Amino acid sequence: MSDNVFAPPRASLDVREGPEVLWELSWKDIRKLYLASVNIRALGVLYAIGALAVMAISVPAIVDDSRVGRAAPELAGVAGLFLLIGGLEVAGAITSFTRPRWGRWIGILLCIFSLLSFPFGTLVGIVGLIAYAHGRKLFGSDRLLHRDVAMVYKQRKKDKK
Repeated sequence: MSDNVFAPPRASLDVREGPEVLWELSWKDIRKLYLASVNIRALGVLYAIGALAVMAISVPAIVDDSRVGRAAPELAGVAGLFLLIGGLEVAGAITSFTRPRWGRWIGILLCIFSLLSFPFGTLVGIVGLIAYAHGRKLFGSDRLLHRDVAMVYKQRKKDKK
């Protein structure tokens, strides 16, 4: 007991919220899992922005050109490819937050495609591939939720200080 009568009482409360599986992980593993989860969510936002941009480029190319009176066939093929990529990006954006098992593979595929866009896309692709490699437990029917991972990470970080 302290000599200071005005000091607040000290309590040793060990409150563990979240799944026990996360508490059994080492600090290094929970930190990797948390960072992977945050990066995958950020990639989902980038996928959504990319999908909007790709769709904005491809839709006018499909619509008839007023000068010619019809759409050029080569533009239609490129626009179709852009629509396919845009659809993959929409699926990647949605699965970055819902995280079904197959969503991880779409994310990996999109990261591989982004490696081709030097320099920004290459950086995003590398970070994304690392995040998807470390985030295997974040996908599937028995996935760990971002909310739980973040809660346990923040509690353990606070306890570490």
